[in-house]
Amino acid sequence: MFDNFSTRARLLVFAARFKAGERGAAMVDTDDLLVGLVLEDQGLLLKNLFPDVEEIAWVGKGQPHVPFFSHKVAEDLLTKLEKSLPQSQPVPETTEIPLSSSLDRVFDLAKELQSQLRHSHMEPLHLLAAILKEDSSEGAKLLRRSGVTLENVLSELCRAGED
Repeated sequence: MFDNFSTRARLLVFAARFKAGERGAAMVDTDDLLVGLVLEDQGLLLKNLFPDVEEIAWVGKGQPHVPFFSHKVAEDLLTKLEKSLPQSQPVPETTEIPLSSSLDRVFDLAKELQSQLRHSHMEPLHLLAAILKEDSSEGAKLLRRSGVTLENVLSELCRAGED
């Protein structure tokens, strides 16, 4: 399923599962993916998942990453998402947690978008655009309230495809 995902996209999917388990979720949902996406965008993913690890050498090689979200928007999104996501007993990391039907749709929409744009790999921005297209999650509403629109994301994806 994740064969055509970039390393960054795979890491944020891993983070979504990790965060869902941490909050005791029965399913990995779209808003868990958005938490992972914001953390990855801000360069906080590995620090958040592995606080004791100073640096992982293979991450970040190649082109430098320029965050899509401003620091303020990212901080605001994470705060609001963490407040809105239900909390329960953590799920062990070894336990498989299924994907919600909403998250399955996000992955399908992202794959369609990647194909339409003729990009070789699915990147985090494909997933962000798909979250905005899916339209029903609390995270999508928070994104729009923060001024993040599908048009902004698509514009950035088209620009990135030219690089």
